[in-house]
Amino acid sequence: MKFERTYLTFLIAFILTACSNGNGQKSDNSSDASADSFQTTSNIDKQVQKTIKLDHDFEIKVGRKEDFEKFETYTLFILIHKNKRLYIDTSLTEYEFGGKLYPIVRLLDNETFEILIEVNDRPSKNYLKYFNVHQDKIVSTEKLPTFISKASNLDMDDNLEFAGFWDWGETWGDNGTLTAYNPILYYEFKPSGIIMDSTLTISKNKEIYGDFHGFEYNEKVEIKTCETKKWDNEIDRIYETK
Repeated sequence: MKFERTYLTFLIAFILTACSNGNGQKSDNSSDASADSFQTTSNIDKQVQKTIKLDHDFEIKVGRKEDFEKFETYTLFILIHKNKRLYIDTSLTEYEFGGKLYPIVRLLDNETFEILIEVNDRPSKNYLKYFNVHQDKIVSTEKLPTFISKASNLDMDDNLEFAGFWDWGETWGDNGTLTAYNPILYYEFKPSGIIMDSTLTISKNKEIYGDFHGFEYNEKVEIKTCETKKWDNEIDRIYETK
């Protein structure tokens, strides 16, 4: 019994010593991780090639440029507000800044902003990356279609609207007689933020297609190309409305 108690005492002491050593190692690793993080930030800073100044003290730093002659894209993207980094993207997402409409920064209140950035999605149509920023934190991101023109009053209410669609239509069948359902989507500028005007979207696409088939581009819904004149007319109306 004495031998067993002695052995148990020794075993407990050994375990406590091992745990103490482990905690010390964890602290060392934490320091290493901090150094690695600093090194990563430093490497990212060296890749910045361009700074884009935006409204309300926002700025965008970009790098890893690819020049396609007609447009340029960047796969390093940093969103900054008052010298504070809010968002860093080092993925293969290709941000583009050649258009006149974007980027857009919209103030909702003193602490909340909406930001729209164009993303090149070739061979598909470009899309918008939407950021909701509150108290210098990214609350949400969303994918929106690029818009046809500047915001205008498209339904004669108190708010302005943007309009766009998800993809370029393709044709198939004999002599290209068929195309896909390609709904025009309407987004309303409200004091609380940009939201889809589902009522206007549904009613306008019913006028164009005779029925509403959803909010997404859909090749399973085949449309005769000879019946797309109303779609073209609505696009023209959106361009012309001021």
